[in-house]
Amino acid sequence: MSARVLTLLALSASAMFASGGAEHGTDIIPRTVNFLIFAAILYYLVAEPVKNFFKNRSATIAASLEEVQQKLKLAKEERQKAQNELEKAKQLASEIGETTKKEIELLKEQIIKQTEQELAALEKSFVENMELERRKRIRQITKEVLEELFEDKSIDLDKEHFVNLIVKKVA
Repeated sequence: MSARVLTLLALSASAMFASGGAEHGTDIIPRTVNFLIFAAILYYLVAEPVKNFFKNRSATIAASLEEVQQKLKLAKEERQKAQNELEKAKQLASEIGETTKKEIELLKEQIIKQTEQELAALEKSFVENMELERRKRIRQITKEVLEELFEDKSIDLDKEHFVNLIVKKVA
């Protein structure tokens, strides 16, 4: 169809230019026809490539926009995941802190109990050692007194008197 229009315009322009008898003062009509023919040829030759260029450009821009939107969506999802993980990490840290505090209290109580038991054992050991030392001292004193008495032959003692002396010395 474009070829027919173009041929018709070319023939009509040549018919206009063919009538050259009288000199009129203006050539506006032939120039206008020439311009319209030039515009039609230019449109015929350039219109499709220009349309295709802008279609491709629009498609490229749309594809780039879609890609950017996908990247933005992925970035938002990643950000949300990171925030969720951060919340989980905060919660885990809080739980670990609480557990640590409880364990510290339990260990503290265990150490206090162990210390109290060790102190009780030390006190008992001390009392037993004191009692043992007291008995040793009593034996030693008794032994010394008896040795003194047996060595001193000048004293003649009967058994009752001897027992009373020992009891007095020991007490």
